[in-house]
Amino acid sequence: MAPEATATNHEARPDATIAAAIRAIPSAWFKPDPRLYWPDMLASALVGWTAFAFSVLATGLWIRAAFLIVAAFALYRAVLFIHELTHLAARELPAFRAVWNALVGVPLLLPSFLYEGVHTDHHRQRSYGTIADPEYVPFGRRPPLLIATYAIGSLLVPVALAVRFGVIAPLSWIVPPLRRLTIDRFSALVINHAYVRHAPVDRAALVEEAAAAAVVWGSVFLWRAGLLPAATFVSWLVVSALASVVNAVRTLAAHRYDHDQGDELSDLTQLLDTCTIAPRGGVRGRAGTAWRVLCAPVGLRYHALHHWIPSLPYHNLGRAHRLLLSTLAGDAPYVATQHPAIAPLVIDLVRRARTHNRA
Repeated sequence: MAPEATATNHEARPDATIAAAIRAIPSAWFKPDPRLYWPDMLASALVGWTAFAFSVLATGLWIRAAFLIVAAFALYRAVLFIHELTHLAARELPAFRAVWNALVGVPLLLPSFLYEGVHTDHHRQRSYGTIADPEYVPFGRRPPLLIATYAIGSLLVPVALAVRFGVIAPLSWIVPPLRRLTIDRFSALVINHAYVRHAPVDRAALVEEAAAAAVVWGSVFLWRAGLLPAATFVSWLVVSALASVVNAVRTLAAHRYDHDQGDELSDLTQLLDTCTIAPRGGVRGRAGTAWRVLCAPVGLRYHALHHWIPSLPYHNLGRAHRLLLSTLAGDAPYVATQHPAIAPLVIDLVRRARTHNRA
């Protein structure tokens, strides 16, 4: 584990350093490439749903387990394109949002409106690391039990989504007070459950919500009619829960979660609170990189770089990372955000939480 990053050597004109680094990145790298987005998302969805179907039809326990694991990681990669959707303008990849929702978001009860208009609050300087940040909890200053509760609780996310879209959404359409509560508190993918959604739920979001409700009740109807095997529900729960817990562990390694003051943080402090899972050379390094691609796909292992320059599309984060390391000084703030793997970051987070609560 690298020493705890501090801003002591970098307080002088951090904005100039950031601006100079951004200027070193070719402007063409900021343009999303549909030749990469579409095949990647479609292939991930195809592999995931194919493995899912085979898991439903499999008779042997180990064969079913193998298909479930493949389905979970493939669909997990497909799901995480929701992160790209929040940073893309519709004109940049026409129809991508609609197709993603149809193939991935709605069937997994994760329509894109749950993240769009929400994730941007995580990037805003005035809200990052505060109660208004949907994706930040000061885990490093809370009891370790909170970390364990978050990780274990992620297994129940599929059930919560089924209740949200199958029960709460239909009721909220006819009960106005429940509708307000549903939009404010049950319409955002968060780890900070004190977060209140402020982004409006527009017409496209209503269509996505209705489609997700139709998936829930349509599946129940088909099962009751004998047209859908019960194993479908078991496979859906297992795949969704596995993907959810992997994402929870990845999220725990995305930041240091050290800030608990509730005040606005500088760009530099935000950068140093965010982690990049840096690739390493050698056979072991390449094997580790393959594992990191599975656990933090679609560029999310370059989390610090994404926070620093959120307009970079996922497929250019790797080469931008390498370019920056070749141009920045060894004591540059970005260099200090690098860590060798996910597990040491999570272990360090638990250690810091334990130490803080013993003090």
